[in-house]
Amino acid sequence: MERRAFMKTAVGAAAAWPVLGAAAPTGPAARRDFVIRGGYVISMDPRLGDLPMADVLVIDGRIAAVGRHLQAPAGAAVLDGTGMLVSPGFVNGHIHLAQTMQRGISTEHTFADYYSTLVLKYSNRMSPEDVRLAEYVGALEQMALGTTTLMDWNREAMTPDHAEAAVDGLLESGVRAIFAYTIAARTPQGSDAPLRRMVEHARSLRVGRLSSEDGRVALGACLPGPDFMPLEPAFADMRMLRELGVLTSFHCGAPIYAQRKKRLIATLAQQGLLDGKLQLVHANELDGDEFRMAADHGACMVCTPEAELHCGHGHPAIWKAARAKLPVSLGTDIPSAFGGGMMTQMRVALAAEIARLNAESFAATGKAPATKAVSARDMLELATIAGAQALGLGDLTGSITPGKRADLLLIRSDSVATAPMLDPVGTLVLQGTPADIDTVIVDGRVVKAAGRLTDARAELAARQLRQRALQMVQRAQQA
Repeated sequence: MERRAFMKTAVGAAAAWPVLGAAAPTGPAARRDFVIRGGYVISMDPRLGDLPMADVLVIDGRIAAVGRHLQAPAGAAVLDGTGMLVSPGFVNGHIHLAQTMQRGISTEHTFADYYSTLVLKYSNRMSPEDVRLAEYVGALEQMALGTTTLMDWNREAMTPDHAEAAVDGLLESGVRAIFAYTIAARTPQGSDAPLRRMVEHARSLRVGRLSSEDGRVALGACLPGPDFMPLEPAFADMRMLRELGVLTSFHCGAPIYAQRKKRLIATLAQQGLLDGKLQLVHANELDGDEFRMAADHGACMVCTPEAELHCGHGHPAIWKAARAKLPVSLGTDIPSAFGGGMMTQMRVALAAEIARLNAESFAATGKAPATKAVSARDMLELATIAGAQALGLGDLTGSITPGKRADLLLIRSDSVATAPMLDPVGTLVLQGTPADIDTVIVDGRVVKAAGRLTDARAELAARQLRQRALQMVQRAQQA
């Protein structure tokens, strides 16, 4: 059935879809002490390296020890790691999580279609409960795919009520997250009153429910930024947000942005607005010296390779950033168009860069490069410890290091997709599938076990999401 015909039929059927009662928010799974026995530990800590047949001891949600034949306290659970790769959980540095409710709508969209349809027609018609449910289900999906930490660029938090609902969904899910609170657009008359109202609410979150510096859900901010509006109001917005003292994210440096500003990073530096609390999203076509400039001022960057290659942002700038020592993470971007998790992004990014280097070599010498300049381990580093460091969370997560929170994956190495595991890291990055992710642990809590989410509300929530999504499409088509 053609997509448009399906959408029309689905909307017509929305009224007939059974009404489901809201699932009681019971919160994430209980935490208990445990030890993982006999796994192949890929620590991503250069001091520990990889440890075959090793144990990981977790006490009160924190990694207590890594090694062989560890002693566990009485009453600690034992997780059998035999035949498993034990990896840090993946870090998703950029996702519009509430778009989980619009999953699939942007399948055939260009960037212009996406913006005019999804951003201006669907996202702004979501209720606070829509946002809560989408955040919750989207976070469950991400954890099922191995993501334990994510940066939620939440365009749909249009009011304080929407923002509170988004935080509810993240907290209920069990994921580790930075909730990037969107900053309202100025009124047509140029008033910043909506923005100030949301900044005041963000400040209340910062000292209230999201006040803990090492809490599982932390506050961030996001804004349209200078490539989507005139410079002076963009600068004013950025100055206002600096008062929050949180990681602030904006999209920039892509040729598809109609108001793109050349030499933007240099301009921000001149304005005193380039600092360690800025995350640059995409930044594909910055001038070469601007990556170093951003690094020197302590900023970070995120690349979403699949979305960038599809939508026209340009070639992923991961390695330009890396060469400039600019901290960079990977992200999945828009659920309305792209599913899957960080395994997909690692593979797309690796293939794209090797293809670029191959083309350069053939053009220069008529031959392929003698060696690969980018490795599977490089990609795993981006998806774990480097991603955590780019988000300012490197002391909390991203590697299997004693003292850090227990955000861990157990990945089968004996499945039809992964056996015989002759290269553990290569197997994880290039052969493993989401079906091989047996166990996911966030903050010491098991959120996926034996290949299934432990949250008993997941299937009901997915059905509720479908019902609400069809109603949202109906509202948009009637507008």
